[in-house]
Amino acid sequence: MEDKNQWFEIIYKRNHKRIYDFIYKYSNNEEVALDLMQETFLNFYKSYNEVGFPEDKAMMLLYTIARNNSINYHKKFSTQKENQYDVDLYKSNKTSFEKEEELKDMELKLQQCLLELPEDQRTAIILKNMENMTLSQIAEIMGSSISTISRLVVKATARLLELAEKNAIMPY
Repeated sequence: MEDKNQWFEIIYKRNHKRIYDFIYKYSNNEEVALDLMQETFLNFYKSYNEVGFPEDKAMMLLYTIARNNSINYHKKFSTQKENQYDVDLYKSNKTSFEKEEELKDMELKLQQCLLELPEDQRTAIILKNMENMTLSQIAEIMGSSISTISRLVVKATARLLELAEKNAIMPY
């Protein structure tokens, strides 16, 4: 029992920030992301009794659980749109205040565009472009073929660009 707890503690310490970031990008809500991250690790702890399987396999399982928890949460609370945007307290000295605010505004608008994508497209584009995962890793997490994920990423990218253009979001 002690080995299992130590193994899960190591998995948590090494990966909780990545899972939180993924869920936050998906939900755009700090409190929801924290709750769903904790639920993800709790589900992982309850469901996987094997100690010592490879950490990359554990990560794929954690991303899959996080994705499913996020989808279930958003289905349950789909009538409530929450728009919280946390202002970064640590600012770079190289970026002017105006530029920083413009970038934050653009990021907020892009996050809103992400929320307009269907769940499968949103998940695929977040995992590909923000989490830097390969198509095969995304396919494993989402339970689809690599070719399906490839088409999904292309479609999501095109739709996101369309939404960005519609909302006049222009890169600097």
